Amino acid sequence: MTDTDRPHAAVIASIVARGLPRLAPGGGPLPEPAPADPSARPEWEAEVALRRARHDAAALAASAYYDAVLEDSLGADPLGADERPVQTSWASAPVPGGTVGLRVYRPAGEGRLPVVALVHGGAYWMGGGAAGWHLNDTLSRELAGRLPAVVVGIDHRLAPEHPYPIPADDVAAAISWIVGHAAELGADAARLVLFGISSGGNLAAAAAHRALDGELPPPVAVVLQCPSVDLSLGSGRFQADEESIADARRIVALYTAGADPEEPGVSPARRSDLSGSSPTLVITGDYDPLAPDALAYADRLEQAGVAVARHRYPMTHTVATPEVFRRMHDETLAWLGRVLA
Repeated sequence: MTDTDRPHAAVIASIVARGLPRLAPGGGPLPEPAPADPSARPEWEAEVALRRARHDAAALAASAYYDAVLEDSLGADPLGADERPVQTSWASAPVPGGTVGLRVYRPAGEGRLPVVALVHGGAYWMGGGAAGWHLNDTLSRELAGRLPAVVVGIDHRLAPEHPYPIPADDVAAAISWIVGHAAELGADAARLVLFGISSGGNLAAAAAHRALDGELPPPVAVVLQCPSVDLSLGSGRFQADEESIADARRIVALYTAGADPEEPGVSPARRSDLSGSSPTLVITGDYDPLAPDALAYADRLEQAGVAVARHRYPMTHTVATPEVFRRMHDETLAWLGRVLA
């Protein structure tokens, strides 16, 4: 963080403080673990759905507030005008036991375009469905319109009803579907980008590792925005208050459901051999407790001979000043443009 960036910390605190009264009481408690008694599962699933709806509602309220802050500061189109009009459509990828929903963004124009598989965040248990489509719509349109590229949002199933490895398997299945249907999407499967946010960064990194193992086509680039890459919480790098650490451990337990958090499929940072990985952009916030593990992962990628870019910003896990948000988006698009050129 530069001296120029330091004033952003006070502005972030002001943005959050002004927003808190509008966002209270927040999402409420996290879900309970799955019951041992199968007969109790329907009631438990209903309670999980209720708590998820409350957390998603809080996230949507926060998003609306921060969008208003951005618009007040930067104007009606705070993240920059699309270079091309973007059309959306829906698709689905088959997975064991059902399908995974996909939202496709394609800019106007002819020819095959790069394709971005976008994996949403939400702490592994929320941020899906209609809430996820809304929360990621601006980013999806900007990637599609400004790169330009076909962008496919992946609505993977969520913990705790669908714990590891189901979300990771869903993302892998969706990527396979995207590559297999690239022609009808107007996409070039040889220019596949994996883009994951927060928990989605974990799933995107895990998918990139499956590509290393020959289970998926290799991406040309990977973007990890504020990723959660080490769920063991054993590195000593995750620094937060006691309540936040306790919540993090509960979220990990909901996602892993007994799986070893040090298993590389659960924690991509625990993979021993990273050689041959695709060029990777790691985006971190200076006030995000997940940042140290993400930067350590970037260091290990670089030590393995991987082309790595690190973009650090004066932001929290989710909150930044309008100027920082714009800079982050512009620099992400610029990096992708260079890699895809």
